Amino acid sequence: MAFPWMGKQLDCVAFDMDGTLLNSGEFGARAIRLAFESMMAAGELPGLDAPPTEDAIRAQIGKPPYVFYAELLPEPLKHKAMDLHRAASANEKQFLNDGSGKLFDGGRDVLVELKGRGLKLLLVSNCSQDYLDAVVETFVLDELLDFRAAAGRSQDVSKPGELQRGLNELGLKTGIMVGDRVHDGDAAKACGLWFIGCTYGYGPRTELSSADALVDDIRQLPPLLA
Repeated sequence: MAFPWMGKQLDCVAFDMDGTLLNSGEFGARAIRLAFESMMAAGELPGLDAPPTEDAIRAQIGKPPYVFYAELLPEPLKHKAMDLHRAASANEKQFLNDGSGKLFDGGRDVLVELKGRGLKLLLVSNCSQDYLDAVVETFVLDELLDFRAAAGRSQDVSKPGELQRGLNELGLKTGIMVGDRVHDGDAAKACGLWFIGCTYGYGPRTELSSADALVDDIRQLPPLLA
């Protein structure tokens, strides 16, 4: 099958994190449910008698924190979104430290292989800075990455903007964005990159309709770029 980058010299691959490299659907959902439960027990979420389901939480993965958590709360409690985020982040860091958090099988090997080909690797996520830092430290990714950015660190930044900043800083022009949500496809388009969608992630397949190619497993990526 022909892909639009065939015959062209790629200089980089940019990755989303959650749902693309990081299998956060298990430990992340558990961390967030625990945050709900602890805040409910402390009376900080009045009127709420149960946390959202893990499926509801997974459906939010990939959105910036200030959107992610607000959409999990009813209207009268949306002002508690960032308190919930802080509680969940503490749980996530604990799970990363105790080994509960995992990359998708083969994820790090894919980065190593692409790095070995001379490609520049970028990691651009809608997550918060402390979460990105914790993941990078846990899986020793800095030795593989040429650029990383947390677009969720502020409402004043965006994934397309951070991706473009990385491309500019490294002097890159021709590459691929890999991700599982519509935000990744939008960022790719805004920055003039091709988009490969990850069907194994947390976004509905309809969000990947603009993708130039799809992968059902991160390990399918290197052959597509050969």
